[in-house]
Amino acid sequence: MRNKSSESYKIKAIDKKILGLIQNDDLCTPQVTKIAHRTGLPTSTVHSKLNRMKAAGIIKEYSATLDARTLERDFVAFILGQISFSKEKDFDSAGEELKRIPQVEEVYFITGEWDYLAKVRVKDKEEYYEVMQKIAKCFGVRAKGMISPKCFKDTHKIML
Repeated sequence: MRNKSSESYKIKAIDKKILGLIQNDDLCTPQVTKIAHRTGLPTSTVHSKLNRMKAAGIIKEYSATLDARTLERDFVAFILGQISFSKEKDFDSAGEELKRIPQVEEVYFITGEWDYLAKVRVKDKEEYYEVMQKIAKCFGVRAKGMISPKCFKDTHKIML
């Protein structure tokens, strides 16, 4: 269900630029003061701990969770792929090719009958078809797409 406020808000070019900076350039910072109040720590301590965890690689980035439906990017598919080995094509090179396709959100090397699982997020079936053609070129044997008509849970949160 859409949020009433998102229905009346028209995304402008500057909004897209801001959202891109938040997502891609790590410009969404934590609210240190709120964290300090909830933990009972001084803000300087919280800030220092966050910086140390980022330097140690525990925190990879800060990002905003955007509403794909409101942004018309809620057509999700999962692609299974099998590669054909050659001098030019191995597991790493195929994975690197998939990473360069902007609509591919996640790429996993998997075991079993298939070599890869990729999550794709696009606007509609036409864009899905275009992206699927690019993805199929990354594999030498076969690719299989599965469209997801409904999502029950989509998170990048890690249970601690």
